[in-house]
Amino acid sequence: MLQSTKQLDLLGEAIRTDTMTPADWKLFFDLRSEWQQALTNLELDLDKELSSRGFELTSRLKNFRTLREKLQRSNLKLSSVRDVIGSRLVIPDNQLIQEGLVHEITAKITNDRYKVIDRRVNSNHGYRAVHIELRRDGAICEIQIRTQLQDLWAATSEAFGEIVGRGIRYGEVQNYGRFSPVARAAISDVERDLDNTSRQIGRVNFENLEELNAVKQLVVEINSLISNTDWGL
Repeated sequence: MLQSTKQLDLLGEAIRTDTMTPADWKLFFDLRSEWQQALTNLELDLDKELSSRGFELTSRLKNFRTLREKLQRSNLKLSSVRDVIGSRLVIPDNQLIQEGLVHEITAKITNDRYKVIDRRVNSNHGYRAVHIELRRDGAICEIQIRTQLQDLWAATSEAFGEIVGRGIRYGEVQNYGRFSPVARAAISDVERDLDNTSRQIGRVNFENLEELNAVKQLVVEINSLISNTDWGL
């Protein structure tokens, strides 16, 4: 059963303020069922069109924790959260393939509203990809289209955020006082290197394999630094 905008936003406020009642929890789990069905439908549509090409397709719903974090760090209402339902396509490092895939997917959207958000040049705190946001089955869904290099950088940033604080991915100031001096030095290095490699990804020539592989190697080295640092508090 589709919910009204008012019902969604009242639930969102309860999630944001940790004031969930039993009725709120029931509504949340009912919504999760609706979102899961919308996600299944989206994934089936994408898989039907793209499975033969070998692109990597993954999907997920935001869980309660990540949804609450998003509502708490923003002024968004629940009815406006764009990525509760998300699918991700990882494609070869080829800008023409990326642009062609965006055009192909949007050309097949006939009954739903959609918007294309290109973060390849103007990144979101370093993150680069192309997103298609569409409203279907009463929900806002997000399709992320990343090249392998863009995905590697994003996965590295996410792994770093799980260690030092997820807010770093959204430009939030973090308190690193709980870390040892060695770990704080590593944090500084990783932050600098993630910023530098993001800038390089934004201007890399995907047709120049030497340049592309050099940037990819830098991101691999950041991963290695994250993996080999003793993050003990």
